[in-house]
Amino acid sequence: MSSTFRLRDPRRLAAAKPERIADGVHLLRGGPTRTMNVVLVEDPAGGVVAFDAGERSMVTAILAAAGTLGGLRRVVLGHGDTDHRGAAPALRAAGGGAIPVACHADARPHAEGRGGRDYWKPALLPLPVRLFHGAMHHVWDGGPVQVDETLAEGDVVAGFTVIELPGHAPGLIGLWRAADRLALVSDAFYMTSMWGHPQPPALPLEAYNHDTGQARASLRKLAALDPLTVVPGHLGPLTGHDVRATLQRAADA
Repeated sequence: MSSTFRLRDPRRLAAAKPERIADGVHLLRGGPTRTMNVVLVEDPAGGVVAFDAGERSMVTAILAAAGTLGGLRRVVLGHGDTDHRGAAPALRAAGGGAIPVACHADARPHAEGRGGRDYWKPALLPLPVRLFHGAMHHVWDGGPVQVDETLAEGDVVAGFTVIELPGHAPGLIGLWRAADRLALVSDAFYMTSMWGHPQPPALPLEAYNHDTGQARASLRKLAALDPLTVVPGHLGPLTGHDVRATLQRAADA
């Protein structure tokens, strides 16, 4: 088999090779522009937990990466939007229902339903962006997923503590590890523009939010934890000793 053919491995088309970003934590960047983040967290009990499920084309890549780390044991959705539940239905099916899917109780109706379409405000977007997103959500989304369990603030997942960060979406949660001040936060803030281009950390636009005021408060809550590394739902991570100030500026803007 030629090397050219091997480069067409669908796992490589759907996602880059996983990057180790912290002890027991691996970032899988998916999608054609590598802006969809799925984080694989090694569980002390064995296997890995996937935090968020990216887009539906990432299924094979997620399972393959998890397989090198003991296998996928659980999927935790940061929230129920289409580009975060995307691969979840197929991941759950791949395990015959033995790979449970979890999210916050407030995110459950959206993970199991319309994937955020109930609260988006597309009329606030320029027409070309509106049309672009209208098409891309069908590319990202694997459809409704059955949620097997719900999580709330203070629950523990693979050595991380659940933190509630709602606003962009109902029931948006992050995972926080105080030992190394690492936060996985889904879409609590964006490092991509409406076109998916890189940008400094910013509050999601009003068009994408369930409650922008609440999203602002959640970002301040995240900043108050004084994290050293924060992994958002797209691009990143945000790292360094000025992370707290950067997040505060984004919340205040």
